[in-house]
Amino acid sequence: MNKIDRELHRAARERAILMPSIIDGERVGGDRYSARFRSQTGYWVYFKNGKHWKTTGTKDKEEAQRRLNLLQLQSDAREDNLVDCRRADATEVIDERIKVVKKQQKRSAGQIESTLETFKSYVEGRQLRQQTNDWLAETEEAMLEDGYSYSYFWNAINFYSTAVRQYCKANHSLPVLPFAAPPRAEGRKRVVSWEEQADIERWSGGNNAYDKTTRLWTPRNCISPAEAHRRLIVARQTYLGATFGSRAGVYVGLSYGPRVDGGGYFDLERGVFHRVKPGTKTPANKRSPKCEMPPNAIDEVAGWQIADDGCPWVFPNLERSGPLSQERMRVIYDDAMDELGIEGVFAHIWRHTFITRLVEEGVSAYAIAEVAGVSVRMINKVYDHHDVGAVQRLAHEAMAGMTGRRKAA
Repeated sequence: MNKIDRELHRAARERAILMPSIIDGERVGGDRYSARFRSQTGYWVYFKNGKHWKTTGTKDKEEAQRRLNLLQLQSDAREDNLVDCRRADATEVIDERIKVVKKQQKRSAGQIESTLETFKSYVEGRQLRQQTNDWLAETEEAMLEDGYSYSYFWNAINFYSTAVRQYCKANHSLPVLPFAAPPRAEGRKRVVSWEEQADIERWSGGNNAYDKTTRLWTPRNCISPAEAHRRLIVARQTYLGATFGSRAGVYVGLSYGPRVDGGGYFDLERGVFHRVKPGTKTPANKRSPKCEMPPNAIDEVAGWQIADDGCPWVFPNLERSGPLSQERMRVIYDDAMDELGIEGVFAHIWRHTFITRLVEEGVSAYAIAEVAGVSVRMINKVYDHHDVGAVQRLAHEAMAGMTGRRKAA
């Protein structure tokens, strides 16, 4: 057998492996279609498994046969799980991703689901192949007009891109991403000023109304329970963000003690903040280490527990029947910042602010990494932090010791 014959034989084997095992007795299943002429209407109609199904929409026999052949091939392809991901419906891709993250019980499942559910309205009626860079620009503009921040849009696109990649992978197809990834949200590099923090604390800790146009505060005798709850959520998010620099996700299900149905919790007796439930696995780039609480933080959180009068949740819903979702906390905080006229500040900005302030205070990158759950490499890359002073001090001490020993000799 020469080379050409060998190649032809190999190609024939590849085609044969895709065919049903007729020799083994396997029977091809699935729906069977046929077309018949209806003299009453003059149209050809489809029959599915021997029963009338629907019209072909044509009176031409050859056209009806061509459509029938295509219909049967498409049906057979579905039976063999052959999918053209380019023509997949975007909402179907989102639904599949939500189903998977729920099944995998990801810690971020709630955030992924709520973000993708919101994003559905911006992809409705579109196939993957239709989501080009023009579509991306239109979607960004539409979401910003609807009141969503750029960072929320950026997260939605990233969650959606993952959904597309996983959908294509499950269907043995190359990823269909005809749009370029948008630039990372610049807001993440923002730092909350001390003046802005003072305004947030004044608003969230009292009854005053604030006019962002005139920058005037107006005392109020009382506020509604809903408004008091909204300010309480903002006050606690601000305090924990400025004190511990945690990711916003750890606030979901946060309680005053370990709970089966909860997440992280405060152990006030030992003075430890468990950002996540002990034993929870977290990605290497999103570590959530437990943190020893300074005395003032223990006193502050203990005061919250007393004020909550038996409610176990640090961020409860208005009825205090359960914890708030991350999405609801985001909306509350965004609305508060808009009311105060503070742009570009959301929960994650406090993490950046916390790390930046420690860097400015000269705290070791290794200490920051252990407290905040961020890598030293990331601190050096994003925050331009180098422990030059600390290293030099250690070197000077070693040099002095060596000099002392030489003099003694």
